[in-house]
Parts: sequence; C-alpha cells; structure tokens
Amino acid sequence: MLYQSLLERAQPIEYALDWGCLRGLAWGNVSNPRYILLHGWLDNCHSFLPLVEHLLESDEGILALDWAGHGHSDHRPTGNYYHFTDYAYDIWQLIKTHEWSNITLVGHSMGGFVANMVATLLPKQVSHLVLIEAFGLLTSDGENAHEQLLAGFQSRRKSHEARWRPYTAKSNAVLARAKTADFGNQLVEVLVERGIKLMADGHWYWRADPKVRSTSPYRLPAQAVEQILNQLNVPVVLIRGSEGYAQLDKALEQWQDCVPQLQVAEMKGGHHIHMQCPKDIAALVRQQSSS
Repeated sequence: MLYQSLLERAQPIEYALDWGCLRGLAWGNVSNPRYILLHGWLDNCHSFLPLVEHLLESDEGILALDWAGHGHSDHRPTGNYYHFTDYAYDIWQLIKTHEWSNITLVGHSMGGFVANMVATLLPKQVSHLVLIEAFGLLTSDGENAHEQLLAGFQSRRKSHEARWRPYTAKSNAVLARAKTADFGNQLVEVLVERGIKLMADGHWYWRADPKVRSTSPYRLPAQAVEQILNQLNVPVVLIRGSEGYAQLDKALEQWQDCVPQLQVAEMKGGHHIHMQCPKDIAALVRQQSSS
C-alpha cells in the first residue's frame, strides 16, 4: 500500500478519556508532541499520511488522531452522540491532562473547526494553528432553531437503526468512497485501509459509528462564533483549495476581521488539498510553527 514505509515507522497511540479511548498514529517524541493533526468528518488519521511524509524530520513529535467514532477510536457509549462541543472537549481534555505545550494544531475540515475553537481555550498550550479548508464554524442564523432541534432529534432516533452496508471485497468499498472523493483512487485506498474492517461473516464494514452522521440539534449563532474567534490570538494560516469548500468565502467575510493575524494561502486542488499538495503544505506548516 502507498505509504507503507511510513506506517511501519509509526507508533500506535491510545489515550483513555472519560468515555473511551482515542487512538491514532504517532511519529517522533510522543510524550512531547509538536504537531497534533485532526482529520475531517468520516475520514480518519490516514488522511494525514501524505503530509506526515513531508513534515517528519528529526525527533519532533507528530500525533495523528482518529476522532471518536472514526477509524480505530472507540465509539461513544450507547445514548451518547457526536456534537461538535464533544469533539472539542476531547482535544481540550487530552492536552490539559498531558500538560502538553508549544503545540501546532493542524485541522482539516471538521478537524479545523474544532481546532480553531480549542486554540482559543488553550492559549498557553497551543502556539500555532493551521486550518485546512475550515474557518469559524457551521452556524445557525437563529431563525431556524426550532427546525434544527427537531431535525436533530429525528436524526438521532433514526440513527438507532442505522447500519453500514456490507462489501464483499475491500476494493468495492474503495470504489464506493471514490464516488464522493475529489482525489485519486490511490489516496482513497489509503483512507479506506484504516476506515474498514473484515467481520466474521466474511464481509467488510466501515469502522465509523453510523451515529456520526446524525444531524446536530444545535449550532451556535454567528455572533457567538465571532465572540469566540475574538479570543484567537495565536498565529493562524488558512489553506484552501482552489476547488474546495465553497462556504469558506462566507466564513471569511463574516469573521476574518476577528483574526487580524490570519494568513490565507490558496493552492490548486479540492477539499482534501492536504492529500493532493502535501509537500507545499508541509513547508507552510513548518514555516508557520517556526514564526
């Protein structure tokens, strides 16, 4: 498989939190990580393998984590769901517990939304922030709060019966994921390798908890996000793909003035630009974390 050599150098990691275990992969000094990499919704830590290959140097610690309910991390217990604040709390709790400092948070998509919130809460621990195809938060305008709440509750109830479809071969899962991907099949296979498992019935199933697809019953209003981002004081760079997340324009219009130190870099590619242009992004990450 692509990046097999890098995977052989990786250390499996596991962190016990109050609901279960976060797992992932690490390189270098695990006890004092320099970089924490946070993937997007329904991806897993393998999405950062292309970047790690170019970012890895000396003994600097790099942690690439699987979110709760994703990859090899535990699913949240029955009766629990996957609200944005819970993802943020997991990272906040992890950093506080281990007393890490001088951290560069690198977040893609959902991981970026989490990262720019967590960085405001840990100004002494997080020194730099790199956002890939994410800025601010997905918000509610305040006018559809009732509809959002109802849709969220209905979605949670429906998720109790949710199951992933089985695949008779891993290659079929790759083809299914490729249909929604904006990157090549070799990179799709990298993601699928950690995101799928063979069960006793001889079929392949996604590892992710089906409940992660539930609609959020509540989103912060834009004004609240503005208040939070006003507390973001570390150096920040936003990396966006030329054919990436269209809503970034609106997010920048709303909140760019809240983060005057924000730098924006655009590269040719899509929403998974970190998998498509890893060498250039690694250079930006190193430059950012040394500033």
